[in-house]
Amino acid sequence: MEAQRSAMGYSWLRWSTSHIGHRLTGSPNGTRAEATADSLFRVGGSSLVSFAPFTARAWSRGNVRTTITNGNGTEELLTSVALALTPDSSLLTGQLVDVGNGLPADVERAGASLHGKVAVINLQLVAAQTGSSNLHRSEKTSLALDAGATGVVFINNVEGHILLTGTASATGDVLKAPVVCIGQEEGAALREHMRVDSSLRVTIRMINRNAQVTARNVICELPGSDPGAGVIVVGGHLDSWDLATGATDNGLGSYSILDLARCYHALGLQPKRAIRFILFMGEEEGLLGSGALVKEWKANGELDQVKCMINLDMSGHPKGFNVFGPGDWSATVRDGQAPIAASDTSFKALLTTDPGLHSDHQAFMLEGIPVIAPICDLGNHVYGCYHSSCDDIHLVDPQAMVNNVRRVGQLLWVLSNAPELPGPFTSAELRERLTAAGLEDKLRIQKAWPW
Repeated sequence: MEAQRSAMGYSWLRWSTSHIGHRLTGSPNGTRAEATADSLFRVGGSSLVSFAPFTARAWSRGNVRTTITNGNGTEELLTSVALALTPDSSLLTGQLVDVGNGLPADVERAGASLHGKVAVINLQLVAAQTGSSNLHRSEKTSLALDAGATGVVFINNVEGHILLTGTASATGDVLKAPVVCIGQEEGAALREHMRVDSSLRVTIRMINRNAQVTARNVICELPGSDPGAGVIVVGGHLDSWDLATGATDNGLGSYSILDLARCYHALGLQPKRAIRFILFMGEEEGLLGSGALVKEWKANGELDQVKCMINLDMSGHPKGFNVFGPGDWSATVRDGQAPIAASDTSFKALLTTDPGLHSDHQAFMLEGIPVIAPICDLGNHVYGCYHSSCDDIHLVDPQAMVNNVRRVGQLLWVLSNAPELPGPFTSAELRERLTAAGLEDKLRIQKAWPW
C-alpha cells in the first residue's frame, strides 16, 4: 500500500519538468538532473547513494536550416530538427530520392539512383508489407549512407507537425552526413513536390557540437542480508532529449525507480540479495552510461555478482513482464507474477521472452545477464510524442507510475528473496538466441556483435 498511499514519483517528476526541463547528457540541465536524483534517493531514506562518472562524446544541438528549391529557383523553408551525432558543421545540396520506409528491400529497390542523392525516409512503417519489422532510425540511416546517399530527410509519420529527434548513428561515431526530421504534413507536401518536379533539390545547413563530456550515473544501494547471494539491478535512463522535458521518455521510468527505492526504505525492507537502483545518463546518445558501467564492473569483477537487470524505459501500468534469460528464467518470472495477479485482478500476468535493443538493458544482455522489462501499452498519444516536442508532463498518468512501483516492486521482492535464481547465458546460448531473434545484422550495424 505504500506505493499508492504515499506516492512521490509523479510529484517529483512534475517538479523536474518545470524546474529542470530537459535532461540532455553533458548539459547544465543534465548535471542538475543528476544532482536532483542523488538528493531524491537520500530524501527517500537511503544513505548509500553514489555517482558513477563516465566520459564520452556527446552531441548538443546548434541550428539547422532545411530548404527545397524547384527548377525555377524558388526556395521554400522546411521546418526541421537535426538528429544527434550529425556533423559539427555541414552544408549539403542534393537531389531527393524517396526510399519509402528505408528497409533493406526499399534501399535495394532504390539501387544506383540513391548514390549521391538525399534519401527521404519514413520513420514509422507506412503501407508496409504484412509482417514487416521496422528498423531503428540509426539503422535506416546506416543502410542509406552505405548505399551512397549523402544525407537523409526523415518524415515523422505522426499527425500534428510533430518533430522527432534521436541519434542517427548506429555505432556512436559522428556522422559525416547531415540527417534531419520533418513533420508528417511537411513530408506529404515534400513528396507531392517531388512527384511534380523531378529537378527539386534540398539544401541542409547545420551546426552542432560533438564534444567530450563527463556525466554521472546515479546509484542507490540497498544491501542484502546475504552478501554472497548476488545483486539485482533495477535501472532506467534519467537523460532525455532537448526538444521537450522527457516526461515519458524516460521520466516515467526513472522517477518511478526513485519512488520504488523510497518505498523499500519506508517499509524497512531488507532483501536477501542486494538491490542497486540505477539511473543512467547517456542512454539517448548511444547507451553511454550503462555501457560504461558494465565495462567497469566487468573489469573489476562486480558484473559476476549481477543476477539479472530489470529495465524501466517508458514503462507504465505493467500488464506482465518480458524476460530474456536462459533455462528456468521464464518459469521463475511466471511464478513471481502469480502473487501480483492474486492481489490485483487488473494485472494480466503476461509473459514474453523476446530480446530487444536500444535501451540500457542491452549492455547487460550482451554479457549474458538475464534482462527483464515490464510489458506496457501507454497508448498512441504517448508513443506519438516519443523523442518529440510534445513529450511533457501532460502525457503522464500518475497512476501509471504508482503501478510501476507496485508491480515491479512486487516482482523485485520475489526475485531478491528467492532461494536460488537461474544462471546467466553461456556465450553459445546467447549467440543462438540472438541469431534466432534476427538481431545479428542489427548488432553488426552497431558494431556490437560480440562474436
